[in-house]
Amino acid sequence: MDDKNRDFEITPKLVFDLNLALYLDLVAALEGAGAVTYRQMAARVLNISMDARNDGETGLSTVLEGIARGFAGHGDGLSIELLKAARNLREDDALGDIPLRPDED
Repeated sequence: MDDKNRDFEITPKLVFDLNLALYLDLVAALEGAGAVTYRQMAARVLNISMDARNDGETGLSTVLEGIARGFAGHGDGLSIELLKAARNLREDDALGDIPLRPDED
């Protein structure tokens, strides 16, 4: 290993930050291709955030809600509060949630 890479330490925070950056780039590419909307991603990430808060993971929940707010701010700028109110509605494309995959019988 050369000298300039010797001091580079891979930490859990660095891994998280890089994964998040790649994820956000992927969402932007999918939105650009018309495969998913920012509103759908806001609803999905907000649902995960609310589940994390219910599990006592307040820090993670706060970070995820911030990401959801960023997604919701794109396009038509749907309110996070509206997404929170619609949390228990499933398969509601009008509110931007991604439908659950059908069961395979």
